[in-house]
Formats: sequence, structure tokens, C-alpha cells
Amino acid sequence: MMHKFTKKTVFYAVTVLVIAGVLLCNIGFHALATHGLWFLDFAIPRYFSMEGTLYKVSDSCIDLLEKNLPNAVDAVNAERAAKGEEPLKVEIIFCTDPDVLDDNDYTRYIHYTALGLQKEFPDYVDVQYVNIVKNPSAIQRFKATSATNIYSSNVIVSFGTEYRVFTVDSLFTSNDATSNDYWAYNGEKKLTSGILAVTRAESPIACLTVNHGEKIEGYHEFKRLIEAAGYEVQTLDLEQDAIPENCRLIITMAPQYDFYGDANDDNDEIDKLDAFLDKAYSFLYVCDPDSPTLPNLEEYLEFWGIKQARKTDSAGFSENYLLQDAEANVDGEGFALIGTYATLGTGASFTGDLRKNGYPPTVIFDHASAIKPADNYKPTYVLEDETTNTEAYMYHSYRSNGITRTMHNIFTAPATANGTVNGEVHEAAGQYPFSIMTLTVENRTTQETNYSVAQEPSYVCCIASTEFLSDTVLASDAYGNADVVLGTLRYMGREVIPVTLEFKAFLVWDIAEAVMASRNPMPVMIVLAVVPALVCFGVGIFFNVRRKYL
Repeated sequence: MMHKFTKKTVFYAVTVLVIAGVLLCNIGFHALATHGLWFLDFAIPRYFSMEGTLYKVSDSCIDLLEKNLPNAVDAVNAERAAKGEEPLKVEIIFCTDPDVLDDNDYTRYIHYTALGLQKEFPDYVDVQYVNIVKNPSAIQRFKATSATNIYSSNVIVSFGTEYRVFTVDSLFTSNDATSNDYWAYNGEKKLTSGILAVTRAESPIACLTVNHGEKIEGYHEFKRLIEAAGYEVQTLDLEQDAIPENCRLIITMAPQYDFYGDANDDNDEIDKLDAFLDKAYSFLYVCDPDSPTLPNLEEYLEFWGIKQARKTDSAGFSENYLLQDAEANVDGEGFALIGTYATLGTGASFTGDLRKNGYPPTVIFDHASAIKPADNYKPTYVLEDETTNTEAYMYHSYRSNGITRTMHNIFTAPATANGTVNGEVHEAAGQYPFSIMTLTVENRTTQETNYSVAQEPSYVCCIASTEFLSDTVLASDAYGNADVVLGTLRYMGREVIPVTLEFKAFLVWDIAEAVMASRNPMPVMIVLAVVPALVCFGVGIFFNVRRKYL
């Protein structure tokens, strides 16, 4: 039986279809805008260059990845295919939902950079979203320790077992490491660096020196953290062996015998170490109250500001300090000290993420000695600045023959700690607490463009407690030592730095404003706002008139 449709039925059917069509169009355009990067970039007045805008992936970035990414990923996937395994892509993982990212000015820049990379390299890059509030176990594999925290604002670049975790702060540039008053966007460069790092054929090497009676037996958790930071662990006889080409970090654990030093001998260990650090690489030195006097190594370390605190008697016999504090300790005897975080300056950068928590984890230094700045390092004072909300602080610096090095505290002993020798107090902390973990930086710069330079520093870190790295402490969820170690190793690690990529400054210069005039977005905005409204208004009038005759 055939049904005869009345005009009223047709009208209702058309109305439903139009509403459904509008909803489908909205969904479709939203999908195209998100995945196809269809957008009008009204951020141009904040940033302008020949490379594009804040949202657009620059041509330099695309060229750099085209030369490196396909070959690296294809090589890995060819090996996986031979084993019958599924191919991999580089994953850029956001730890929250896309609408949350787009709701914030800063995370939107990062989100669109990631989507831009996915659009340019669809076979090699995949953007994913994990709501870690609803599904915290989804990012468990990116936690190096059970105490490691990953937040909804973090961005993870992953490829196979390799990964890098970025904070929002690390993808922007500010004048103060502890401030979020950003003046430039550096996310494109950092994410590209992360992609190059996780896809490189070989991991960087961390070498443990072995020819000086070092304490390297045991310390299984420490070695695991070195690997978790992205290094391959090897041992190195510095006198007899050449430093591996891909070595980026040398670690010396409480040596009992001195480094060999003879300027006329090619096996001079001090010369080898110095040449290594000249390449903008890093050295981690660990000592304790039982460390003997090592003239050659200690003379070299003093050029990096590091001098172990000792008492020397009239006969020239020296003994190291053993720090003790009757109040801030966890062992009841005063030797397992609770470290005090540095909150200002370069040293504070190591622990910034930990301190962002309301209650940063307790970090302990058991059986610790003390580090004093070398005599050739002078105090440098940074005055309080109310305009930038910066407190006054102090570090030590050295300048000579074109070399500039600065020494910063990462942790100090409690203000009430004493330096003891043979059970007797030899020195109280006084105005400045004893240093127990320090970082010395030699600053180097490489000119990138006429307007920007890349920092390529060398780092020497000193920890005055071997027990700080013990398995018992690093494996404990009660202490933050493992997170500090992991952050330190990653901070000092030398990633692949794409020097051809510029940061994108939030600046509007007068000369740029003149150019913007020809790119005025107002006409486009008016069209987008007015035309749909007029169309809807016209359609409404048409149907209202037609309904009178139904």
C-alpha cells in the first residue's frame, strides 16, 4: 500500500534532516580541524617569521625529520618484520583529553605542533591521548620508579622501549627556571629533539670507571636507573682504553686510587677526561667520608669548583668531614641526613618537578661528607627582584682565559648539621649550610642564526655520599633519591639538539606590526560570524512563510 506524504510530513522530515545535517557538519568539520589541521591562525600578531606561525610546523623542522625519521623507523621495523612483529610508530602521547589541551593557550601550541608532525609524517608519527585520571595504569611503563610522578600536563615521546617525558615548562622559554612567565615557545625544537633521541640507532653510553678501586659492585638500582635514563652502561679503564665514541657521561664512584696524570703520556687520564668534557659532555663524581686524598684528580676537580671538606693537622694529615645532625635525620643517630632542596638558580632545575608537589619527597644522604667551593671560585650574588618575584641567592663562579664556570647547590645538609672528625665537631654550618650535592656548569654557546644561539654546556656533578645511591635507598618508595638520580642523569645527558630550529618568541615588533596590517584577520572573522547567521535567518523566514500555506 502506497503512503501519500502531506506537505506537513515533508516539512517535518526536512526539518529533522536539516538539524541532523548541521550536527553532522559540525562533527565533520571538528574532525577535519583536529586531524587535518584546518584552522585560521589568529596567533599571527604574537609571532611572525618566514617559517610560519606558532601553530604551523616549520619547513626547517620538516626537512630535518625527513632526513632522519623515515630511515631510523624503517630500519627498526624491517628488523621487527623479520621476527614477525608489528611495525612501530613514534608516539606523541598527551596525558589528558584533546579538548582540555585546546582550552589552554600554551598546551594548544604543543598539541598543534604534535598534530602537525603527525600530518607531515602519517606513516611515522601517531598522536595519542590518555586520560591518566581515569586510566593511570596506561602510562605505568613510562615510570622509571614507583615514586615517579607523571602528570596530566606531561607530554611523552615514545618509540618502542625508548621514551622522553616533557613538562609544559620544558617546552617554553622563560627568564627564570622556576617561573612560568614564558616569552617564547620552544616546543617544536624539544619535541623534534625527543623524536630524534628515541629513534636513534644507538643509545648514548654511560661509562663507569674501574681502574681506581671504585665502588661499583652492588649498586644494581643505580645501574638500572642509568639505563632507565636512556644510557647503555659500560665499564671503562680510562688509562688503557679509549673513551667510546658514543659516550656522553663518565661516572666515578668513590675511587681509592688516584687518576694517572702525566702530560707527556698519551695515557694521561686527566687529559682524557678534560678532552671529553670539552665536547660538552658530563662527569658524575661520587665521594664519601672514607675517600682518600687523590692529588691529581682533586687538583683537576678544583678547576670545576669541587673540593672535599677536610680537617688538616699541623703535620699535614687530613681527614674528611662526616656530617651529623641530631635533628633532621632518619636514623636516630644523626648520620642519615635529610637533604635540603635548592629552590633557586640552576641547581633548582634538577628538582623542579619534585618541588612542584605540595610535599616534595624526602631525600636522604647517609654517611655524607661535605663539598666546599674551591679557592678560585668566588661568591656571586643575585639580588632580589620584586618585578620578577625572584628571591636573592648565591652561587660560586670562575672566569679565566675565556672559560666561565658556575657552581650551584642541588642539595645542602640541614642548617643545623656539623662537620665532625673522629666523633668531634670540627665545624658548624654557620650562615651557609654544607653542600652535599653540587653541579658545576661550563657554559658554551653555538651561533644558530643571526638572532639566536644554542647552549651546549658541560656538567660536572658531585655527590658526597655513596650511600645516597645504595640499593636500599633507591628501591624505597619512602624516599625521593631515585627520582633525583633519574632527573640528574637526564639533565646531564646529551640529546641530539636540532640547532637549525629556532624558538618562536611571543614578541610583536613595530616592523612586524606593519606587515600584520596586510594580514588583518578581522574581515575573515566577520564573514565567519555573519554569513552563517544570515543563512540561518533566511532559511527561517522561508520556512515560516511556507508554513502559512500548509
